Amino acid sequence: MPPLPRRRFLSAAFLGAAPALPAPAAASSTIARVEAIPVRIPYRDTFILGRGLVAQKGSAGQYVYVRLETGDGRVGWGETIALPSWSYETVESITSTVRQYLAPIVTGRSPFDHAAIQRQFDETLTPAVSQGFPFAKGAVMTAVLDLAAQAAGIPLHRLFGGKLRDRIPLAFALSIDAPEKMAQAARDWPTVTCFKVKVAGDPALDAARVAAVAEARPGVLLWIDANQSYRPVHLEAFLKQIDGIAQVRCLEQPVRSPDWLGLRRAREKTRLPIAVDEGCFTAQDVARLARLEAADLVVLKIAKSGGPWNCYRSAAVAEAHGLGLLGSGLTESGVGLTASIHLFSTLDLVLPPELNGPKFLADLLVDGLAIDGNTVTVPDAPGLGIRVREDRLRELAIRA
Repeated sequence: MPPLPRRRFLSAAFLGAAPALPAPAAASSTIARVEAIPVRIPYRDTFILGRGLVAQKGSAGQYVYVRLETGDGRVGWGETIALPSWSYETVESITSTVRQYLAPIVTGRSPFDHAAIQRQFDETLTPAVSQGFPFAKGAVMTAVLDLAAQAAGIPLHRLFGGKLRDRIPLAFALSIDAPEKMAQAARDWPTVTCFKVKVAGDPALDAARVAAVAEARPGVLLWIDANQSYRPVHLEAFLKQIDGIAQVRCLEQPVRSPDWLGLRRAREKTRLPIAVDEGCFTAQDVARLARLEAADLVVLKIAKSGGPWNCYRSAAVAEAHGLGLLGSGLTESGVGLTASIHLFSTLDLVLPPELNGPKFLADLLVDGLAIDGNTVTVPDAPGLGIRVREDRLRELAIRA
């Protein structure tokens, strides 16, 4: 199959508008309690990307769960990972941001006020020099929308127009390693039809990695992710060496996140569609990148967007500008994974979404999420439609 065609993803998605919400029941109550719970979740495998080590087998990743409770006892959940090597937010900053700045905003509000809540979030923690703590905001907004969908008696995906499919096959990432080891990792998941192949900025070695995976699994699609590890001047050598590998569908974030002109230069040097991830957080970023003609595809992540609603807005703006959509995550556990599944089930993604929690985490901390190998069934119960194993969550909590 040829690479993904460029500039053929235009849809009738409306531009950045809030999704229509059903009318809340008259008896629905306001948010009465907010809790931020930092936890360590064990990894069952090592995960390395272009900017370095993410997870060591046997160690634990740092996450923050957000628990919102209404006056009548309904509970909504959100989650985010703390990954300072990817974004500046740490487990300490996320926890304190939720407790000191975001909790006072949502307390006493209806979960159906999420547009006003989002506006006040951005006025309180302005996305100016930074992106305004999107990971912390995203965890709280996920919990707010979970509550709203529960109150309405509908699954979360219906807040975004409803699912387009019942089951979603996932792409899994292949951690950076020797070419033969990455090839074996691809063989270990025979049901996966698309792999995100991590590369690290060494043209010859990276080309060998891609070639080894392609040879090991000749029927799969390959989504290459450099995680900002290349400089534009060195990228051309890598592109030439993988040019004949027909399974490669796109190249994600080859250059540093602020280097939008470097992205455009990369796009001019290759027939492969260029995807932007770390360089694009907001719907406004999507619009500017489209005007610059610096990318063909936009990688959607709930965490970097500041929650499901903002992520949905980025998708709408991308489609309105003729850009394709890719779904991804940051190795979230069960709550973050489920929120992504709900949202991505409503979108036309050009490749299976890359959500790595089931591959790299020893425990997803939820019940009720049906996962068969790498395929996830979209929940249809109200809200997120899962049950957080709260006892286990609190066992893993990070103590002050």
